[in-house]
Amino acid sequence: MTTVTFLKQRKSKRLEAKSGIGITPHGICQVINLSKDGVSFKCVKGRDFPGEWSMTVYDVTGQCLEKLQVKKIWENWLNIPDTPSPFSIEVGAAFQNLSSSQKDQLNTYLQQLLEEEK
Repeated sequence: MTTVTFLKQRKSKRLEAKSGIGITPHGICQVINLSKDGVSFKCVKGRDFPGEWSMTVYDVTGQCLEKLQVKKIWENWLNIPDTPSPFSIEVGAAFQNLSSSQKDQLNTYLQQLLEEEK
């Protein structure tokens, strides 16, 4: 699947989450972007992520999205020669069965990211 095709399939706009941190079963990761449907992040230690897991997202602004159930959509191993980066893998995941409270928290966080984008 090409990147262009993948981008056309997205249902909602992804917002860059510059200060987001994800806590996963495989450790702490840097959130790349977030949408109402999912999240993408990059991790230091390269491990295969399972099909589904629970994670929490924190932001330095005080936002917190706890115990999000996610399903892996894609993963990309990073192997960029001559580029100093501590990250070895990027992962994209879709949210699964968010509670109304989680949806409210996510909407608040997305609204904040939208304001920062302006």
